[in-house]
Amino acid sequence: MVVEDGAGLATANSYVSENDFGTYCDDRGITPATGDAEAALVRATQWIDNTYRNRFPGHRVNGRVQALEWPRGYAYDAFGYAVEDNGVPAEIVQATCEAALRELTETGSLAPDLDRGGQIRELQAGSVRVVYGTNATAQTFFQIIDGILARLLGAKSQYTSKAVRG
Repeated sequence: MVVEDGAGLATANSYVSENDFGTYCDDRGITPATGDAEAALVRATQWIDNTYRNRFPGHRVNGRVQALEWPRGYAYDAFGYAVEDNGVPAEIVQATCEAALRELTETGSLAPDLDRGGQIRELQAGSVRVVYGTNATAQTFFQIIDGILARLLGAKSQYTSKAVRG
């Protein structure tokens, strides 16, 4: 596992070290499921980038050479504060830890394959019956992760433009 150190490494595959993950869990009184924490952190990092990359503010500091989405340049949070361009924001670290907790509990739970796209119309097992509405999404929302990232995802651009008719 290669942890991003803020330089925009070409070989990084995790935002969080196993030790930092342990500290995160200890601080919150969480005992993670047993398993390969490093692999869970790598999968969690990949899921964070794949799921949120189009909503992250700014751009990668080293462009396509950089393996992960962070660090980013010209990034501002939802309150207009600049996000450091030589590190990984605390929100990304925390969200990665939460995602890794889910991956340790059930490998592949973050991005499961969905049978027929997950659009189940009706399912019955004994007396239990589930029917999804026609507009129901076929994915799971991880509210704690969305909440942690909200400050970054709601970021405003420092650049604005105004169209003027002449």
